[in-house]
Amino acid sequence: MADWTPDLTLNHDLLDAQHVAIFRKLRDAAEVLDGPVARVQAAVAALGETLLAHLAAEEHLMDEVLYPERTRHRSAHELFTADFLRMRDELTQHGATPILADWLRHRLPEWLHFHIRVNDLPFGAFLARRRARDVDPARPRSDGPVRRS
Repeated sequence: MADWTPDLTLNHDLLDAQHVAIFRKLRDAAEVLDGPVARVQAAVAALGETLLAHLAAEEHLMDEVLYPERTRHRSAHELFTADFLRMRDELTQHGATPILADWLRHRLPEWLHFHIRVNDLPFGAFLARRRARDVDPARPRSDGPVRRS
């Protein structure tokens, strides 16, 4: 079971806290797999709520700052969301199967690590450059020439 690790830090308080919460909910869901189906369903529902809220927040932030890679990034979210819904349907229809266990213990953690490293870290770097530019008004902006007197 993969957990959140410091190398996944984006240096964005909200997104980092949400990533940690997702990994915590994922661990909670994986830990109850051998318990009653209702408990597994509740844990997966809590994971889903946390995960989908995070993806929506991330997409809102990407739109707000006009992140140039937001279309590609959003496509990754859409593919993952469809996969998550298939996993949730597996749970609803068949219970805590070995397929579900594999998904929660391996597939989802691997996707999260991959997605954060490939998609979110560049977004975090973009946000950091933007913050630095906004903090230092003497830095040239990419949205037009800097006029000097």
